[in-house]
Amino acid sequence: MSIRSFAALAAIAVVPMSFVLADRPPEGARPIVEIVEQLEKQGYGPFSELDFDDGNWEVEVYKGDAPYELTVDPRNGKVLAEFRGDAEPRPPRDAQPLSQILRSVLNAGYTDIHDVSFERRYWELEAFRDNGKYEVHVQPATGEILRERRDD
Repeated sequence: MSIRSFAALAAIAVVPMSFVLADRPPEGARPIVEIVEQLEKQGYGPFSELDFDDGNWEVEVYKGDAPYELTVDPRNGKVLAEFRGDAEPRPPRDAQPLSQILRSVLNAGYTDIHDVSFERRYWELEAFRDNGKYEVHVQPATGEILRERRDD
């Protein structure tokens, strides 16, 4: 194998790891549950989606009946940008606040929750446990974990 071929293969092997690290909050970031609690105290909710992208939390949420898209700093929870968004599916009226849903997942042994979205009937979260990444489905009214599967 030539040095050029080896360098090309090494570059391909490094790229996926950089993507894996880029979709997780940086060292020193506040846990997502604290960010959500802070936003709930500011009158935001219900939430429809949160994901970590380009170094910040991107949040789709309602305030009153109006949908918003927020960009939130992961270190201090400050709203960096707020725009009117498109209406997204909302959790049912009897749903627990998202902060309680996140706490129930943390209490089940998961860590580093990210990519949270409401999928019409349940919350879908990506989180880590036992050195693996999992997709977790959570019932919105009870916080019960309905399904969990390793998502490598």
